[in-house]
Amino acid sequence: MSFRLFARAARPVLASPVVQAQRTGLRAFTSALAKHQATVKAAPVGAAPAPVGMQGTSVIGAPRYAGVSVLGCAIAMVAVGGCAQGIGQLFAALVMGIARNPSMKEDLFTYTLIGMGFLEFLAIVVILISFMLLYSE
Repeated sequence: MSFRLFARAARPVLASPVVQAQRTGLRAFTSALAKHQATVKAAPVGAAPAPVGMQGTSVIGAPRYAGVSVLGCAIAMVAVGGCAQGIGQLFAALVMGIARNPSMKEDLFTYTLIGMGFLEFLAIVVILISFMLLYSE
């Protein structure tokens, strides 16, 4: 007993215009990269590396993808929004605590400022890490 899984005649699958554009863009990129790699000459052994003359390339001659570092920076900067939300919740808790027990106003405010200092420190560290991701190769 034979089963025919594909009874219809094979038709060529037409790619969408987006897929065709991606394929032609990839071909153009790879051909440009191959031409660039063919023009790069190897430095003699023991010689100092020549400075990179092309903008947008790394030390080894490969293209530098600036979009990746910007994406990493943007993802890291999302944590600054979390710090801002934490500060908002901290002061909301301060208001609720003072409303429940007004006699502890000074102590609660001190604890709030300590917590805000920790959150601000976290925000500064996140900003430093995001700039490090932005300007790294």
